[in-house]
Order: sequence, then C-alpha cells, then structure tokens
Amino acid sequence: MLDAPVVSVHIPPVLRQYSHGQDAVTVSGETVGEALEALDHECPGILHEVVDGRGGLSPRMEVFLGGRPIGTLAGLSTPIELEESIYLIRH
Repeated sequence: MLDAPVVSVHIPPVLRQYSHGQDAVTVSGETVGEALEALDHECPGILHEVVDGRGGLSPRMEVFLGGRPIGTLAGLSTPIELEESIYLIRH
C-alpha cells in the first residue's frame, strides 16, 4: 500500500471525538474500505461508527467518494484512483 492513493477523510462533528477534533484526516488506501481501515488506525474506534458488525456500511452513515455516494458504486470495495476526498455523513 506504499503507492496507494492519498485521500482526505472529512469527519462530521458528531464523530470528531475520535479524530481529536480534526475535521479531516489524511490516509491512503486502494479502496474506500482500506482507507477507512487506515482512518481507524489514525482515529481508533471510528470504524465501529461507520461499518456495521457484518462489515457493511452502518445504516446511520453515508459515505461519499468525491461527490458520489459509494452505495451507487461498489460500496466499501470502491477503488480510489486519484487523490480524492471521502466524506462521512451521519444521520
């Protein structure tokens, strides 16, 4: 994953306790799921809020890669091709 794309993950206010108040965290990953795992390494516990116990997206969350909801793409397996932004939205 050394050459994996770099993404900025934008954290909603309700989850910033995990990111020490930061509104965005930079991580890398080949897929959205890998980037979220890397985010959990930087912000322990946040993945539990984003992913459900079965490994799917929590019903309380929406995740966007750029302006596209990952639910309309390949979900957590959506590849990241360029430096992009991931937006976490909590209901």
